[in-house]
Amino acid sequence: MSALRLGRVADDAFRGSVAPITDLPQAARELVAELRRCGPAALPAGERLTGGFLHDVRRVTLADGSQVVVKKIGRRSEASGERRFRLGESVARAALSSSVPAVPAYFIEAGDPILRIGDTELLIYPNIPGTVLSTAEHAVDPGLCLRAGELLSRIHRMRLPRRPFVAAGETALWDTTVDVPWARLIRALRRRAGSRLTAVDAALLTHWSEAYAAVLPRLSRRVSVGHGDLAPRNVIVHEQGDAIIDWEHAGLTEPWTELAVLALDWSSDPGGQVRGPAFLAAVHGYVRNGSVGPPDADALVGRAGRLLAWSLYNAQLALRDTTGPHLQRVETTVQLLHVQAESMAELTEWFIQDS
Repeated sequence: MSALRLGRVADDAFRGSVAPITDLPQAARELVAELRRCGPAALPAGERLTGGFLHDVRRVTLADGSQVVVKKIGRRSEASGERRFRLGESVARAALSSSVPAVPAYFIEAGDPILRIGDTELLIYPNIPGTVLSTAEHAVDPGLCLRAGELLSRIHRMRLPRRPFVAAGETALWDTTVDVPWARLIRALRRRAGSRLTAVDAALLTHWSEAYAAVLPRLSRRVSVGHGDLAPRNVIVHEQGDAIIDWEHAGLTEPWTELAVLALDWSSDPGGQVRGPAFLAAVHGYVRNGSVGPPDADALVGRAGRLLAWSLYNAQLALRDTTGPHLQRVETTVQLLHVQAESMAELTEWFIQDS
């Protein structure tokens, strides 16, 4: 099934849940026409908001002085990139109609949010003036963490059909890494990329891999549709409230694991240490807004499973490209796993407190 067809299947499956999308503003239509005539070089440089391997995001001022946000989809090694963006945009549209403050992309034409100019793929979004919660100073605020938990609960309670995600081969959790030879991989990173990781780190990764493999069958029994990356950097606070951006990872999820990821993302200070009041607020916001059963402490191990998958992905990239950011990402993620291991008893107590 083509990516465009899959996106339309998702919209059809969510029909009744999908809000009407504001038409592409006239000035943005003029920009689209200019891009089609002149190619990607006609896109104004704008103000860069984020950028990296997966995409580049810029705020662009249009001819009439209004602004939009343009996301350029990066080249991906896997063929599922376009499919992932289309499915994510379908979830964002469904979320918006369910009173979740999502920010979906404009449709360019014929129900398609992706503008293709040669080899370049773009999405165009409304510009939401406000503050992106990208700093730890914002994130560890218990009031904001409470709101984040409430937002995640509202997303999970949409109960969207799973069919489009199953058709796309989506799964709710990450593959087990129990068979990964972590000690050998870390030795290779030390030898070829100058890593500072040690045998102690390899033992930690092996420990978490075994723990995640043990809980994976139990976690896999619960499946919902979630945002996939509801980190502080993907929430904008503005005069009317909150706005949730970056839905490209939206899809099947294990709800308590996504909550564990959110609670730890939002409550960790710059050194990775977890602030108890902020963590508790995130969990409480989720539970009090109507959760999917009692909290399950196995979800904390599920969060470690996500970090393991991210570590493995970046370690493999670091061995191929020693100049990129991949090694630093591995080392940062391993440090987060150390912090979680050291505070697991306390985190478990906090996580199930509302049960």
